[in-house]
Amino acid sequence: MKPQLILLLFILFFLFLFPVSLLAETSREAVTLDTVIVTATKPKDAFQTGDVDVEQTPAFFSVIEKEEFEGKMEDLSEVLEKEAGIQVRQSGGLGSFSTVSLRGSSSDQVIVFLDGILLNSASGGGVDLGNISLADIEAIEIYRGVTPINFGKASIGGVVNIKTLRSKEGLNVNASVGYGSFNTRKLSGFINHKPDKWDYLISADYLGSDNDFEFLNDNGTEWNKDDDSWEKRNNAQFDQENLLTKFGFDFTDDVRIDFVNQWFSKDQGLPSWNNGENTKTTFNTNRNISTIKLTVNDVGPYHFNTSTGIDYSWKEEDYDDTEGHVGLGDQHSIYTTTCYGLNSFLEWLTEWNVLSFILDAQHEEYDVDDLLNSTNPRESSRDSFSLGLQDTLLFFKERVIVTPALRYTIIEDELRSAVSSLGVPLEAVSRDEDYLCPQIGLKYCILDWLTLKTNLAKYVREPSFFELFGDRGFFMGNEDLKEEEGANFDAGFEIKWMMSEKWLDRISFNIAYFRSEVDNLISVSYDARGIGKYDNISEARIEGVETGINLEFLEYFRFVGNATWQDPENRSEIGAFNGKQLSGRSEKSYLGRIEAMYGRFKVYSEYVVEKEMYYDTANLLKAKDKEKVNASILWLFRSFLFGFEAKNLGDDHYEDFNGYPSPGRSYFFTIKHSL
Repeated sequence: MKPQLILLLFILFFLFLFPVSLLAETSREAVTLDTVIVTATKPKDAFQTGDVDVEQTPAFFSVIEKEEFEGKMEDLSEVLEKEAGIQVRQSGGLGSFSTVSLRGSSSDQVIVFLDGILLNSASGGGVDLGNISLADIEAIEIYRGVTPINFGKASIGGVVNIKTLRSKEGLNVNASVGYGSFNTRKLSGFINHKPDKWDYLISADYLGSDNDFEFLNDNGTEWNKDDDSWEKRNNAQFDQENLLTKFGFDFTDDVRIDFVNQWFSKDQGLPSWNNGENTKTTFNTNRNISTIKLTVNDVGPYHFNTSTGIDYSWKEEDYDDTEGHVGLGDQHSIYTTTCYGLNSFLEWLTEWNVLSFILDAQHEEYDVDDLLNSTNPRESSRDSFSLGLQDTLLFFKERVIVTPALRYTIIEDELRSAVSSLGVPLEAVSRDEDYLCPQIGLKYCILDWLTLKTNLAKYVREPSFFELFGDRGFFMGNEDLKEEEGANFDAGFEIKWMMSEKWLDRISFNIAYFRSEVDNLISVSYDARGIGKYDNISEARIEGVETGINLEFLEYFRFVGNATWQDPENRSEIGAFNGKQLSGRSEKSYLGRIEAMYGRFKVYSEYVVEKEMYYDTANLLKAKDKEKVNASILWLFRSFLFGFEAKNLGDDHYEDFNGYPSPGRSYFFTIKHSL
């Protein structure tokens, strides 16, 4: 048995046998079930040097706290899709490949950070949200459009910043178990101890499912109903394990060192396009990320705050399709990505401004081992170096905040010689690029309850190795791809008002207009088999409006709603596609959720909708509209938190990716026990 599973089982055994009578004080502290989805207030002990100060940033953002998904059987994609401006595409049920889009961007145009470590690798393909464990997450920050300088890299779409659990004072221990439809099972355990200057934290979890849900298989003949049949999904099972360990020491109140290691492993099957019963294709992932970070505050006569981290990440992906059920021909390859990184942040605070500087450097190696020896794989490396400077200018007692910033980035690629899948020799190629990306933001608090925001930024994204060469059977590369160049603009306002009415306690409302102009947009088009090929679109424009509302009323109730309308338009010089909608993006998305909280009970129901999406560049394959109704109830009894969820109550079967259906109606039950 693997050591992380032994540790997990030990924590579970200890918790569930621990005398409940000793937990009375803890249970009183954990009674509150109220949650916050979008907030600009952070607990002081949760803020660290290098974090974005959300009180000052002009960026449009939202924060999802851990309490929002506590006690639920969800993955990261399900949590994110409920936010305004976000759309998630998933290739099946829980744990399947899933990517995120912000404001009509592609998944490659959204950068994802995990404790300051960039998860978007040079190998590319977008960050698979299914490979990030919710059990480790303390909070998720979403920055739409403009990217705060705190992050070493900027993006056309925006940033998803994932913060893992952080040590708190005293001893904190909990464990949870869950079970549900399609033989879905979950185990997690957590312990954190901070007695004095030193602290440690261990979080372990397991998640798995057979994902053998029923769906209507049309066998790729949409217009012929005679060969349609209801079938169980084949070869979509997965098992994943995750272990997060942290150790920290406070030398003084201003000097701290942290050691962090996160290990992740996932074994999963990949179903074929026709749901073949004998498909045995697998895609297994192992990943480890290690970090050492030193934080030193109040340095020198100017009282600088600094944070410097060194990280090493290793990822191995084993794609086995030796019988050619999924991709193009027989394949069995191992893809290994190693990355060394350095990130340094420095800030200088005065009464009228905050000057921030960031240095970010990475060296990444991408190696492919073709176990069938059918090709000489294309091995590659990328060096990136970024400098960023931002000045947050504070006027009129911080009622007006202006934030100019500038990034300078150097990218050096080494693409080694190889032989293509057609036997054509490929020469070694070097690519050297440098970019200068300015941005500016304005935040104006007109009244205590009314704030205006606007931002303008330029971004560049280089093509990934995945887009250049393609791999894993699903995609064909294009070595002639050019880098994307884009400019983002947004403007809007926020209202936060405490009410004196008896029936209405609090209201918050926000609305923003956004627009993105992109040259050489890298887009993927799919053929009838679902195989994708990357190309540059000479020009694209994405504009839209996003809005959200939060009402707390009648003491026990809360309503949360958001909506996004966007027009992702292909403005290519190729006449056939000019004016077409960019594939993989929905024009409209909505969420409405009503919550009721009384005593130790919390009940909610939500309605999620996405409409008007096309699978293909020519807009000939229109996706079915997505409509989901979910409901849940949470009950806190002493030190136990019980949760019951019902997902997709309307039993709606839809496909984010053509030919890859999602589950229908499903049910899940979880129990969490805390000390």
